[in-house]
Amino acid sequence: MSKKINHQFTIAEALQLLTGDKRIHKGLTESAVKQQWREIMGETIAKHTTSMYLKGTELVVYFNSSIVKNEFIYNKDKAVQLINEGLGYEAITDLIIK
Repeated sequence: MSKKINHQFTIAEALQLLTGDKRIHKGLTESAVKQQWREIMGETIAKHTTSMYLKGTELVVYFNSSIVKNEFIYNKDKAVQLINEGLGYEAITDLIIK
């Protein structure tokens, strides 16, 4: 991105520069997943989710119910697809379920 005269940037350019940092981008992605988890996964799964965090491009999710955990393991690929569609970009590549 080329610098404009008098350091003028559009808002979109400024946000792109700001989120270009990998640490900030990771934090924003993790925050977006946490905020949209209930809408993406549904009420039942969200109720049994105790915590989650982003480890690189893998989302680590903890459940308090072994039944929900086992069901979620079988539908892991579909969950990755739903999360990425919900966010509008490929945010995660894999789920680690604990």
